[in-house]
Amino acid sequence: MSERNPLAPAWLVPGGDDVPGTLWPSGAGRDAAGRLTIGGLAATELAERYGTPLYVVDEDEARGRARRILRAFGDAFSPLGAAVRVYYAAKAFLSVQSARWMREAGLGIDVCTGEELAVALAAGVEPAWLGLHGNNKSPAEIDEAVRVGVGTIVVDSPIEIERVAQAAARHGRVQAVRLRVNSGVHAHTHEFLATAHEDQKFGLSLDDAPAAVARIRSLPGLSFLGLHGHIGSQIFGIEGFARAAERLVGLHARLLAGGPVPQLNLGGGFGIAYTAADRPAAIEDVAAGIARAVAGQCRALGVPVPDMAFEPGRWIIGPAGVTLYRVGTVK
Repeated sequence: MSERNPLAPAWLVPGGDDVPGTLWPSGAGRDAAGRLTIGGLAATELAERYGTPLYVVDEDEARGRARRILRAFGDAFSPLGAAVRVYYAAKAFLSVQSARWMREAGLGIDVCTGEELAVALAAGVEPAWLGLHGNNKSPAEIDEAVRVGVGTIVVDSPIEIERVAQAAARHGRVQAVRLRVNSGVHAHTHEFLATAHEDQKFGLSLDDAPAAVARIRSLPGLSFLGLHGHIGSQIFGIEGFARAAERLVGLHARLLAGGPVPQLNLGGGFGIAYTAADRPAAIEDVAAGIARAVAGQCRALGVPVPDMAFEPGRWIIGPAGVTLYRVGTVK
């Protein structure tokens, strides 16, 4: 064996015959000839047939992980009397087929653009199971979402409140909305993937949220569904999710004085392993930790545990996907 490259990280070891289950779809392996297989198909044959680079998704893995995360959060919150809805974050990867997999597994779809909305509708996803997200939705995208009857729109700024209300009036609908709020929690993740600082472009601050909710409640074309929070992406631990949940439950409790707040949406950001050195927490442990934080804060404030919503994307589709490349040159 050649000498180890001194520039290589310590965790990078020469490949053997094994296919690490933490980095590959659970159905990946090697055939009798030693070829890598994905979903029972040899990677070399896929490359020959379709060319490279080629993105391959293991359908069984994607479906299985969608069912697993729905079950994890359901098991964590059902003893608390709270229903759970899980939306697949389409920004992670979306096609007509993947949207159908998610819906058949019991998930809704969270879309961020008009194009993603069109794909989800083409897949036959019922509009009531769709959510529209994003911090810079165009008026046309808002109008189309309201027109087709999406289940919920996450409003990200005061001006979006007015735009959604105007679209609801045009189409004679009452549109359910969530308000995105910055919890101020900075989870332990890459700084460029952190999205809950007070000084960033997503949502409103905790202090500004009550006035925005009052405005939503004053408009006859809008129905306030609850708060939305998201602390970042590719987060391995539980502490950041728990702290953000506690802060949002505090605001949730304050808002109950002015009317119902049916749901609390805590977003996604659950991390996956990209290298053998990565050690993300099991999703069952994450769900249980979030449930403990929500239940504890609700108990302390004397309010019932609300129904919950979550928006995983990468956690579901990332481990199911493999990109195949050919080596062009070696130096």
